[in-house]
Amino acid sequence: MQKIKIFRYMPGREAYWQEYALNADPDDMVLSLLNRLRETQDSTLAFRSSCRSAVCGSCAMMINDKPSLACQTRVKSLKGDCITLAPLTGMKVIKDLIVDMEPFWNNFKKIMPWLEEAANSKDMVITNKVSDLQEEICACILCAACFAACPEASVQRSYLGPHALMEGYRFLQDPRDSAAEKRLEVLAGPEGAWGCNGAFACIGACPWKVSPINYVAKIRTGAMKVKLGRMKAEDCCEYKGNQGGKSE
Repeated sequence: MQKIKIFRYMPGREAYWQEYALNADPDDMVLSLLNRLRETQDSTLAFRSSCRSAVCGSCAMMINDKPSLACQTRVKSLKGDCITLAPLTGMKVIKDLIVDMEPFWNNFKKIMPWLEEAANSKDMVITNKVSDLQEEICACILCAACFAACPEASVQRSYLGPHALMEGYRFLQDPRDSAAEKRLEVLAGPEGAWGCNGAFACIGACPWKVSPINYVAKIRTGAMKVKLGRMKAEDCCEYKGNQGGKSE
């Protein structure tokens, strides 16, 4: 028998923890247990799920206090006699294990996750380096596990979050895009890369082992290069303007 303790919440009522027990195999996924619980013991239990293949990201939740995918987590991988399930942290709970994903998606929209096609984009050749980068970042399934793990995102609602910063960097490196300057202004702002406190919590949270913080560092580096380039250009213009001139 496997013990499971689940966070329960219904709007208008106080939240509480409810304990269940059911037969489980060590190779069972947590999502399978949840489906079995809802089918055989408690039809009111609310949670999200869809693909059951770690692709859609909808079954992300706190499993033993760690943001994880229920469809990817086996019973035998969890320590202790009891499995604890709770909604993702840092987001408003709608019911039981279901959270309001609107802040997550709103922050994602801020980085303009689409290409603003450059005039000559159809004639461009995408290098292997750019292609490999695209493939690596596109492994992100936008499950919000990194967002829930990030301490900055939980206290600063306006902070873009690891997912948005990483996806934004992907567009910055795409030569077909013409909105790099506008996009960098958002990504490198106080609510973007410079808002990251370097907790590195997003690294272990990603179910596909993508490391968002690596791209946060690259955004900072790129922003500094742009800033230094502008400063040099301004200094050069000032020097040329004063060359041969007479001070008043």
